[in-house]
Amino acid sequence: MKDMLRIGTKDRRKYIIICLAAVLVIALITVSVIAVQVKHSKNKKKNIVENTTAETKTIQETTVQETTEEETTEEDTTQEESAEVVEQEVVEEFFENEISTENQKAFELPPRQLTDEFISYDGQKREITCYGDSMMAGAGSATEGKVNGIDIYGWTTPVTIENLTKITTHNLGVSGENSSQITFRAGGTKVYIDRDITISETDSAIAQIIDENGNVFETDNYSGYGFDYDPYPGDMYINGYLCDVKNTGDGQVEIKLTKGYAAYDNSTDNSVVIYESETAEYSRQRADIKAESEKGTESSTVIKETESQTSGQKPMEKPTENVTEKPTEKPTETSGMEKVTISARTQAMTRASQERSAKDILILEMGSNGGWENDYQQLILQYDNIILNSGCKYYIIVGDTDDPADSADGYQGAYDSDGNYVGIGDTSWEAALRLAYGDHFFNTRTYMIQNGLSDCGLDVTTDDLENFKMGNISKQLRYDWTHFNCYGYYSKGIGIYKKGVELGYWS
Repeated sequence: MKDMLRIGTKDRRKYIIICLAAVLVIALITVSVIAVQVKHSKNKKKNIVENTTAETKTIQETTVQETTEEETTEEDTTQEESAEVVEQEVVEEFFENEISTENQKAFELPPRQLTDEFISYDGQKREITCYGDSMMAGAGSATEGKVNGIDIYGWTTPVTIENLTKITTHNLGVSGENSSQITFRAGGTKVYIDRDITISETDSAIAQIIDENGNVFETDNYSGYGFDYDPYPGDMYINGYLCDVKNTGDGQVEIKLTKGYAAYDNSTDNSVVIYESETAEYSRQRADIKAESEKGTESSTVIKETESQTSGQKPMEKPTENVTEKPTEKPTETSGMEKVTISARTQAMTRASQERSAKDILILEMGSNGGWENDYQQLILQYDNIILNSGCKYYIIVGDTDDPADSADGYQGAYDSDGNYVGIGDTSWEAALRLAYGDHFFNTRTYMIQNGLSDCGLDVTTDDLENFKMGNISKQLRYDWTHFNCYGYYSKGIGIYKKGVELGYWS
């Protein structure tokens, strides 16, 4: 009996131990599970907190940025508002008493054949040709603007002149060109072929183009119309023949007759007559040549393609074709394949100089890009050569449009020799051009200071008055530091139009 009790007790202890062990295991498992859950919960909470913090930080940064932008906008608005509009009475008082009108001393003029003599207009019907650089081409004109309800988007100076005069106006401005390049295109630089050549429409000859000093002359655009717009940059007149001139390297050119044009010699006649010899119509940009034959008399007509940036057009209208009658004298017709011989030292003339410079009223603007070696005498002689070589009696010399301190003239700044602002007095450059060309000179800078804003219906501000005092054109008329926007070109065109009225070129 005792043995049985002893065994039972022993089993019970064993059972209790097993039960306690099981409880401990379950407890450990439970604690572990709870611990894992707690850790997961903490991590989740941490992530939520981190995400919330990041979102809050982003919102705060955005708010700060928006606030900064608002503050900047407010500052900009404040700055803009600081340039207050000035009453007309104040503007008049300013120009009467508060701005310099003293002209600086002009540099000495070079010995020259041309004088500032004014020749009364003969009343003949002429077109207008404008030679120049980017300021004539119209860089920056693709800007929004309205004057008296007219949309002037894209208006250049030649566009404005054509709309005011109702006369066909050609824009031969080429961006980036210096005065030397413009002088050549307009016919002011004489060049020649260096050897005898025999050519036809299919047979070419190699030669060199040389200047008056015998130096080799090369350019990318022999036609003079401006390579940006002319797909035939090699067209030149040599001894009355229209020729195609192409660079071949090493200072040499290949020359042949321009295909489709009959060759004839008009070396004794300044009137260049060209006509189509093979087909009823031969199309070229800038000049479409048509041959007509009526009772044995040939005549030719040149039709100019009008472009928004290269010639004027009426407001809100599509470009139109303008027709110019060519001389009707009968040229000596030759076979399109016939060879012709041209002697050495024969002058080669740009097509533009013969079709435009020799026939039209010229508006000339150059010098902003250099090409005259900072020498007024050289610049004036370049203008003179264009006028003398083309035989043009009717012309307008357009002054520089840069602010004095930004001018291409290295001797010129915002102050005169006495340390005063130049205002609306002539700078040395402007004074030299006025002395050389008299009434033919148009001072663009001073005109636009005095009239530019009113021409465009824009208000004068306090900032404008400060600029005027320094001799600067209003920034309201600028596209950038040198070029104009459409308002600037519009006003410049009005000023040149008024100068033409003064000279009797149009009414």
